[in-house]
Amino acid sequence: MAEPPPALIQKVLTVDTKFSHYLHSKFHTLLPIFFHLILEISADFRFSFPISFSLLFTLSLPSLLPFFSSLLLGLLLDLAAVGLIKILFRRPRPPYNHLSSMSTPVSADHFSFPSGHSSRVSFVAALVFLYKEAIEVAAVEVREKGGVFGSWVGEEGKLVDVVVVGVCAWAVVTAISRVLLGRHYFFDVFAGFCLGVIEGVFAFRVLRFEDLFR
Repeated sequence: MAEPPPALIQKVLTVDTKFSHYLHSKFHTLLPIFFHLILEISADFRFSFPISFSLLFTLSLPSLLPFFSSLLLGLLLDLAAVGLIKILFRRPRPPYNHLSSMSTPVSADHFSFPSGHSSRVSFVAALVFLYKEAIEVAAVEVREKGGVFGSWVGEEGKLVDVVVVGVCAWAVVTAISRVLLGRHYFFDVFAGFCLGVIEGVFAFRVLRFEDLFR
């Protein structure tokens, strides 16, 4: 039988539980349920990893190889790290979470801490922000190639700024949605978001094996 957490941690968890339930009960109808579910799917590893992998070969831009190497390896790192932490802490999900609308392909997904969706979106946002210069170079390459995609690019600086802001906004809204949807407690989301940013910096500095993807 697991030992009860120390008094201080128990107080933090109690406050987190009450605050999370308040946010869920007060604001879960702020956005339609299908919008929350779309955000959930967009941040799912089973969606984000194949899409990222296919973009690597679809775009075929040498300037983006470092970005995609960090992205793909970082997504795998995030999956492993979140799964390990969930198994270690084994915090149950909120009792008001609707399991019928939730996919749990592995046993670790039954646990709440930390939020894997939050870590994944913040990781992607951090990486896009850190690789902004490389993405700008890629935008120039696409524009010079012309064609349909080239005509969409326009002024590369403005386009990349829109992409960075859009990805960051998606990350924040998706993270908030995890609490409003009842999938996680607030602290799960906060911890997951911080973990994702750390993973993003680590992937940017260390996981740069673009030769593997040439």
